Amino acid sequence: MDFKFSSINLGCTKNLVDTQYLLGKIFTLTEKEPGIQAKYYSDPYDKEVDFVFLNTCGFISSARDEAAHTLEKLLEKRKSVYLLGCAVQYYKDINKTENPLFEGKKNVYTISRNDFENISLKKLLQGYNSTDYKDFEFTTSPRVYTNIDHKFEYLKIAEGCDNNCSFCIIPKIRGKQKSLPIETIIQEAKNMITNGIEEIILIAQDTTRYGTDLYGKPALFELLQEIDKLKGNFKFRLLYLYPDILTLDHLKKLTTLKKFLPYFDIPLQHISAPLLKKMGRFYNEEAVYQFLDFIKSNFPNGYMRTNIIIGFPGETDDDQQKLITFLQKDYFDNIALFEYHDEPYAASSKLPNKIDDTTLKQRFIQADDIVDKILTKKDQQRKGKSEIGYIMDIKQKKDKNFVEVRPSIHCPEIDAYDTISLEQITGVENNKTELEIGDKISYIV
Repeated sequence: MDFKFSSINLGCTKNLVDTQYLLGKIFTLTEKEPGIQAKYYSDPYDKEVDFVFLNTCGFISSARDEAAHTLEKLLEKRKSVYLLGCAVQYYKDINKTENPLFEGKKNVYTISRNDFENISLKKLLQGYNSTDYKDFEFTTSPRVYTNIDHKFEYLKIAEGCDNNCSFCIIPKIRGKQKSLPIETIIQEAKNMITNGIEEIILIAQDTTRYGTDLYGKPALFELLQEIDKLKGNFKFRLLYLYPDILTLDHLKKLTTLKKFLPYFDIPLQHISAPLLKKMGRFYNEEAVYQFLDFIKSNFPNGYMRTNIIIGFPGETDDDQQKLITFLQKDYFDNIALFEYHDEPYAASSKLPNKIDDTTLKQRFIQADDIVDKILTKKDQQRKGKSEIGYIMDIKQKKDKNFVEVRPSIHCPEIDAYDTISLEQITGVENNKTELEIGDKISYIV
């Protein structure tokens, strides 16, 4: 008997890590249940597939809608679906009045990370339903590194979040922060390096608060120092850095790390002090400027990225102008803009002075135009310069080969890739003659 399955991961990279652990667990079950063979298919809509694991996102309404839509598509193809992830928790624990993922559905089951240690292929074939969603315990299951061909992978160092950002419901879904011990993270990093992964991306809901629950204070830099000591051909980067915890002293320590990629993912959301206070962010304009100026001065080859929310309740014309002035100072290499919309069960949905749709659109267009000009200028400044990067894909157009390359400072799946011709390549690591995905090359942009 075969357990023929596939998977779909929706949402963030933290979800992806959970999916990788689930895949690893299922493959090990074959060894324990010799009468049942687990067979994985990369295409979830393949006619041979019987079961699909759908890892959902529940952060915002559009993500939950995507989960429901994807589920419907799978059911139309007569697949049995195992649901897991944030949307499941949202409908089970937060919004109990409606449930588009389960109501009136057949062949829909649930599984959570807490089940990974106890599931069996026999149970999965019969249709298994989890009863435990709230406490996300870390799994000790083996893991499938799905990004290994591209030489990078994500290392989740904590789960949950202690912040109380008024626009966010993640703490309600994922709970309070739970950090992995330093020694456990180091062992995972060693496994990655042994498997040929050259870039380790550290992630959490709030990376800067790592360790607070275990050690009584943030222990991120103690962790980074231990990672930096590891032997091997690798670099590491951090995502989700918050300037209310990350001090100038911490930034100085980063300059001493040899394997640290100077990539700063700083989701500021805004620069206006009154709006930041309403958002539940505990930093001010002066602190942000000091923070960014230090990075620019001490990491000349660094890369900065941020997120900005447009149209938060109570936002004034002065707030918008302050934001435009801030963006024009040209600190960032990548800027993601988001329109604010009320999220049920988020504290901000109850705030007064909502921004009308017309004003919201106008302010978004104004900011987006500024961002587009900034990023276009930066892109033009790279033309003709030498870069080092990793091959993400090899394509052919009209009998001519092109290579999609991720510059080594750019973060996978977030920042732009370069599409170049073979003539633009100036060197290949280890002097290889045939190019493959994951090869490290030097090239002219």
